Amino acid sequence: MDYTKKAELEKLFRTSNSSNDLFDGFRIAIENKVADIDLYKTLLWNKALSPDEISMFAEKICQDFPDYSYSIYMWVGKIFSTTALLSTHYEKAMNFFMKASSKNERSAEPLLSLAGIYNKELNIPPFEDVVKAIENGLQKVDSKSSVCFALSDLYKSADNITEARKYRSLGEKYQKMNF
Repeated sequence: MDYTKKAELEKLFRTSNSSNDLFDGFRIAIENKVADIDLYKTLLWNKALSPDEISMFAEKICQDFPDYSYSIYMWVGKIFSTTALLSTHYEKAMNFFMKASSKNERSAEPLLSLAGIYNKELNIPPFEDVVKAIENGLQKVDSKSSVCFALSDLYKSADNITEARKYRSLGEKYQKMNF
């Protein structure tokens, strides 16, 4: 695909208010095998898309460009976590962060992002689900100390001082070991 056509798609993805036009542009990009992650991130950020459309486009991008999966899943998780209104998109954000984690189990970023979206007042996503997901990923990540400190903060916010201290201590241990 030539530069002009790609630039037109980027402008469409950035400015269109029509999900039909966005779908047509997406179809053209996929059919032409446009391998540009930033172009697709621009599309996914477009406010005209519904959560279901964002999810559908993300899955198609990851299917056609598997090397983009981690970045696309993280991007969509961030979109849903920043656009969550009245708890409607926290579960979607959690799901996409977990998909990102499954694509790069050594990265702490999805687990830290997951910890960051927990809302204590509304208990969304459910505390138990968040903690379980993070604890399950802990042994696989490279930066164990940062994940332990995030777990400590989560438990502290839930007034579980015993678990908070346990993970704070474990985080300090990993920190000394450069994990």
